[in-house]
Amino acid sequence: MELELAQKVHLVSLGCPKNTVDSERMLGLLQGNAYETTAEPQEADVIVVNTCGFIGPAKEESIDAIMAAHKLKKEGKCKGVIVTGCLATRYEEELRSELVEADDLLTIAQEPEIVEHVDRMLGRTRHGHIAQAPRATTTPAHWAYLRISDGCDHKCAFCAIPAIRGRHKSESIESLVAEAAQLAAGGVRELVLVSQDSVRYGADLYGRARLVDLLAALGDVEGIEWMRLMYTYPAFWTEEMIDFYATSPEMCAYIDMPLQHISDPVLQRMKRATTKKKTVDLLGNLRARMPGVGLRSTFIVGFPGETEEQFEELLEFVEDTRFDHVSGFIYSPEEGTSAFDLEGEVDEDVKEHRYSRLTQLQERIATDINDGLVGTRQVVLVDERDDEGYYGRMQRDAPEIDGQVLIEEGRAEVGRFVEVEITGADPYQLQAKTVGETF
Repeated sequence: MELELAQKVHLVSLGCPKNTVDSERMLGLLQGNAYETTAEPQEADVIVVNTCGFIGPAKEESIDAIMAAHKLKKEGKCKGVIVTGCLATRYEEELRSELVEADDLLTIAQEPEIVEHVDRMLGRTRHGHIAQAPRATTTPAHWAYLRISDGCDHKCAFCAIPAIRGRHKSESIESLVAEAAQLAAGGVRELVLVSQDSVRYGADLYGRARLVDLLAALGDVEGIEWMRLMYTYPAFWTEEMIDFYATSPEMCAYIDMPLQHISDPVLQRMKRATTKKKTVDLLGNLRARMPGVGLRSTFIVGFPGETEEQFEELLEFVEDTRFDHVSGFIYSPEEGTSAFDLEGEVDEDVKEHRYSRLTQLQERIATDINDGLVGTRQVVLVDERDDEGYYGRMQRDAPEIDGQVLIEEGRAEVGRFVEVEITGADPYQLQAKTVGETF
């Protein structure tokens, strides 16, 4: 395959880490087929926008990114705009006919064909191309996402993911171990495992969930020292999982469990397959088995029919549980979900007020938890450095979404672990000095 000059592609990746993995796979294919990828949209011959279509604000962000790319095309700074991802998949028919700013549109299933689409946009012909290539990771060299499955079989009333991503589809244990080994060989020390439904991993492939088998196999990969599992559905935790978490040296002492609400009537309307009692019992069991484990969750406020009493029940639960990290979302009605036509719509100003109260409560809790860490020694993985110092994360902190530790005194090294003493605290950041050597 003879290419005269490497032409450039800029990829805008929006939405969740699962979408990031899709973007990295497309970037890998483009680079493997002699395209140069650039972080500067003004330099690109083609701009690819990998969209999110989950909730209203994410859709607006995606449309804004498409319009910004189209503006560069109008100014003569690129030759075309390709739109893909969840928004393109969810609204494919409408966008093909109405989104004139997109020169080409790919569904998620078509993303492996990205090279052919870029070739066509640039008027290029080639005799064959590389159809498989390693991901071009966009995260720092020492940590990476590993998507263990895609899609979801749950029917949560508020969620459009099954309609966009389809049924739950797991990658094989063998392929994931091979990918993890490749990442580790490139310097990755922390794997962040992502999917729509982590706990049910393998059920579609093997006839039963085999998450623990996968985690054990990944933990044996040389070079992987931290593993962090995201998106654990509360209803399907098992004693086998808890045992593995409590005993595996590679598993971070960190649990991400999107609960969405705690009031039983709201959980029922959301079609969540659990109850308040089961959730409280599970969290109690996890903390008993893993003292000091970091907890993260997400909650939706303003779901149709949510009463003030039910919202107060949620606040009381958050205050009693004392999560390390909480993300709140204002309910957004989404076409095609069973909640879209539910009665009992909550006024927007009420939603906003409830969101504010939830976030203010969590900020107070996070401040109190962080204050309690002052004077303790912690191991952190160092992510980056700037004029202020080094920034790292404890096991309780997932990259990109949770807090950081700012190392203001002492030596550290990006991509390596170091022991620090916590010297100060803010709601979402700790201050520290090094007290040990990097390793």
